[in-house]
Amino acid sequence: MQDSKSRTKVAVFKYHSLLLAIIKLGSAGVVVLTKNEPTDEELAELIKGKTLSVYWYMLRHTEPLTAREIQRGAKLSSPSLSMHHLERLRQHGLVEKDVHGQYSVKRDVRIGILNQFMGKGRIMVPRFLFYATFFSSITADLTTLAFWFADWYSAILLVLLILACIVLWYEALKIWREQPFPEGDD
Repeated sequence: MQDSKSRTKVAVFKYHSLLLAIIKLGSAGVVVLTKNEPTDEELAELIKGKTLSVYWYMLRHTEPLTAREIQRGAKLSSPSLSMHHLERLRQHGLVEKDVHGQYSVKRDVRIGILNQFMGKGRIMVPRFLFYATFFSSITADLTTLAFWFADWYSAILLVLLILACIVLWYEALKIWREQPFPEGDD
């Protein structure tokens, strides 16, 4: 008797480095077509520039938005350009359109610079902000303790912690400036 795995043949078709469909031919000859979502690496290659800005704007606004609202909010030149980017996002399964013509985020994927941010909705902050805050509070606490136990290794520890805080705050501010859609322009 043949093994069921040997009877099943799988054919994979790729179009523009996206996995579009997997066709399984079973023993009865039935064709089952399933759609596979692109991976994060493939999305990072496809979602760039203005499309990334539109996606960032939609991540920050959790309510459904029309193409006109997105065009105004993301500062695009026309609603048709907004529709182009929204359709691109919809094709990749990141955005869905309802019966009223409003778009909402279907799948929250952190790609590209979005990997460096945490949060949901209007509260999107750089990951390094948490590390910088944590190390700054530890440095402040140990500075007060260093006055009681003044020795050379406490001073070295404080210098290292201060350097770590400087690096972490620098990285947090650098990422904050690189966000695809500036905070003050909402």
